Amino acid sequence: MRIALFTDTFVPSLNGVARVLGLLVEHANRRGHEIGVVSPVLDDRDWPGTAFHLRLPGVELPFYREFMACRPYVGREGSRTLKAFAPDLVHLATEALVGMAGRSWARAAGVPMVTSYCTNFPEYLAGYNLGLLEKPVWSHLRRFHDEAVLSFYPSEATRRELEARGFHDRFRIWGRGVDSELFHPRRRSEALRRRLAPGAEVVLTYVGRIAPEKRLNLLVDAFSELQARTEARLALVLVGGGPAVPALQARAPEGVVFAGYQRGEDLAAHYASGDVFVFPSDTETFGQAVTEAMSSGLPVVAPARGGVLDTVRPGVTGALFTPGDVDDLIKCTLPLIESPHLRRTMGARARLEAETRSWSRVFERLFRDYREVLSSRNDSVTKETADRATA
Repeated sequence: MRIALFTDTFVPSLNGVARVLGLLVEHANRRGHEIGVVSPVLDDRDWPGTAFHLRLPGVELPFYREFMACRPYVGREGSRTLKAFAPDLVHLATEALVGMAGRSWARAAGVPMVTSYCTNFPEYLAGYNLGLLEKPVWSHLRRFHDEAVLSFYPSEATRRELEARGFHDRFRIWGRGVDSELFHPRRRSEALRRRLAPGAEVVLTYVGRIAPEKRLNLLVDAFSELQARTEARLALVLVGGGPAVPALQARAPEGVVFAGYQRGEDLAAHYASGDVFVFPSDTETFGQAVTEAMSSGLPVVAPARGGVLDTVRPGVTGALFTPGDVDDLIKCTLPLIESPHLRRTMGARARLEAETRSWSRVFERLFRDYREVLSSRNDSVTKETADRATA
């Protein structure tokens, strides 16, 4: 199978969507499929295994530097590359300008297209003082996905949200897996703990983009109160980067550590060297960091909204707090701080839950859906041909 993948983000960018798409290319190669990628000019390195990598010129968005605004068309060279590749299917992985370029090309070429909804951009906008755009952005997303033969969502919570907002019903779940060998409790490092949080008895960890939409102000406020309510020496380690780092650094109390971006085994060690994973974002369509933390043996405290509802089981693998409620966040986190036994028990159960979420199973299901799209299209073409012959 040949697939043309259009995306506004791709590896080596450090975000969940980019990482998943990189893994998709790897899986396709192992199964004998070919994927050509169209993305912005994010990096000049070729990701191993791509049949081609067409990069569209663009400019960085000042409020979201991980994404670029590109021209919404592939151009003559791009059209020649795509025509020579002759994809069986176009997958529009994002809905911004590169996705729109892919939609235009697929229409003109008569190639069936599927889409995926991965990021809750409409609700991000308020954090960047762009809340007035939320309604038109939802309208754009509905139109964008409506042209797809099939669309994918990462969690049941996302499906309910899109259904309530009037999206079409041709959606299938494309869940998320976790590399349970990379993200493993054995990566725990006492040396790393001493370096990051010397003297801390309990380390709270967050991994992800440090930006307004992640609600990290809520976490920092909760941390101050948690320090006052427990005799345990606490640290809060924030792993990642983004536009909110300077503002958070200015208001963060003693004990908050900014560890910066981490990759690979270093990232895995930062997860496993914590004690409790605290994730305040309530705009997640899935929450990849949550499953990586669970795989690392950490109990999770997260908001009772969005994709984390598919992964965190209250009282079993962690706790869910009322979104935006700092008092409830404190209430859910404090028992895990006070009880090493509770942390160990929930962390062990979280690890067992994560072990059931293999990437190979996730991608095999996705390729079955791809084949179904192509099969239904071929059946339709055959029927149209037969109808013309008998007319």
